[in-house]
Amino acid sequence: MSKYHKYLKEIFSNENVFKTGKELNQMLQDKFRITSDNARKIISRACDKEVMKSSNPVTFGNGQYVYYGNKKGLNTNIVKEITKKNRPPVYHLLNLLESNNGIISYYESLKITASPVRKEKEKSNTLNEILSMLINLRLVEIETKSGINYIILSSHKKNSISLIYQHKNNMVLDCMFIPDIRNWLIKHNFIDNRFFVYRNATKLTKGAEHNNYVWDAYAYTNTTGYNTVLRSNNERDEKKTLVVIDVVVSRTYMSCDVQGFLRRVQAVRSSAKNERKILPIVVYQEITSHAFSQLKKLGFIMLNLGSIYGENIYPIIHKVKEIKSAIANDFGTSEDIIENVDSTLSDMDKSGQSNNLGNMKGDLFEALMYPFIKKMYPDASIEQGKVLKRKEDDGTPREYEYDVIVRDFQKQEIIVYEFKGRNSNIEIPLKPHDKKNTVKWFFNTTLPFAREELQKQNSFPVKGCYITTAKFSEDASKALENINTHKNVKPETLDVFYDGEKLLKLLEEKRENHIIEILKKYYIHKG
Repeated sequence: MSKYHKYLKEIFSNENVFKTGKELNQMLQDKFRITSDNARKIISRACDKEVMKSSNPVTFGNGQYVYYGNKKGLNTNIVKEITKKNRPPVYHLLNLLESNNGIISYYESLKITASPVRKEKEKSNTLNEILSMLINLRLVEIETKSGINYIILSSHKKNSISLIYQHKNNMVLDCMFIPDIRNWLIKHNFIDNRFFVYRNATKLTKGAEHNNYVWDAYAYTNTTGYNTVLRSNNERDEKKTLVVIDVVVSRTYMSCDVQGFLRRVQAVRSSAKNERKILPIVVYQEITSHAFSQLKKLGFIMLNLGSIYGENIYPIIHKVKEIKSAIANDFGTSEDIIENVDSTLSDMDKSGQSNNLGNMKGDLFEALMYPFIKKMYPDASIEQGKVLKRKEDDGTPREYEYDVIVRDFQKQEIIVYEFKGRNSNIEIPLKPHDKKNTVKWFFNTTLPFAREELQKQNSFPVKGCYITTAKFSEDASKALENINTHKNVKPETLDVFYDGEKLLKLLEEKRENHIIEILKKYYIHKG
């Protein structure tokens, strides 16, 4: 064995030692007084003769390979140590994965690594390039469920099914508050009310894209303490500040979140021809002390949910997470779920925030209906939040998410459910068919799409049922009565629609007294 190989073997006799190509090259130069070119050849031959291992084809910053002993592989901890200095986005991604039960979504990965949606500069790494590297190292895997791509640590692969269900619920929770946060920011003059783009719960994978980066939300503001331009809106628009918003409710906001947000803000600033003013806002439920001090030094606005909704919001969020987890993992009895929904709605009422938490209230109505549906179809397959998608002939992607899809093997039919938990004085209109929260949106747009896609997999007829605590407009009620006569749409044992009053009658027939009590108390108010 040559003196060079003996020296290299000595370096890597400790299994925890690893060196970048640059470090190893310099060590050989210093030890043997040789040139950089000769050192490079020695390193290459040593790998060929299996004196040590190389990370080839994976590089770690500036095209460098990492070298380590024959008995050791590159595990998560070692890769974190290497990338902390050489490739921070990779380090932040692994950090978040480890602290988040080994799973995050592709969307969250775009945020945390500050990766551009499309590659524009040669030096900028896309998320796909980062993931390709980690897959090569056998550290992560990608799984797709209901149209959402999840990044999972390979060491957590065996628990992927339960992790995916739980994580999707967390993603919904993060989106749930954004419309209410928007209203609060407008009310307190942080943003104007003319333009607000945000990530919503119906499309969890799609954030608000701006300047080739994703954000939980963005808007504009003229609020600068004192406005010197008081004339036309056009003159004010030129001076507007871009407001970018980062929202994390389902977990603790960490330093890696700060870095991902900061790098995206910096990228937008550097890409603008004229320097644009940017106002970054972070909304969180919990935050680490390190992340808090970082945000403070950066001058970012920090809002905890308690400052918006009051301190009582925290136990409410905790209960909502418990309910979603129980449904996703099939924990507890139906009565447990109903009791938890009742308790959560009661807490919301006591907090005085019930009217400001419309999205959450709607979500709790869906949770309340789940035990009822499960009882009605004890032997059926029930899917919640199922996403169906396809590419049209012109290549345009099209997708919709469905509240509940039931495959009833006994009646040999598939029933697609639409749930709307609204106040009983709200009226659901008939049209238009291309606008959400209308009758035609469900029966003329999303239900026909589901029928086409589901019948590719199963020969059962696909039918629909729209259940709401609100009421339907007069023309919507007439149209629904007509649809109810169509056997290809009407389920065997149900009508195609139920408003608040009709739903109460159905529940009375099924003796669902606790659900009736909850609906009357929090959703359906007579007179």
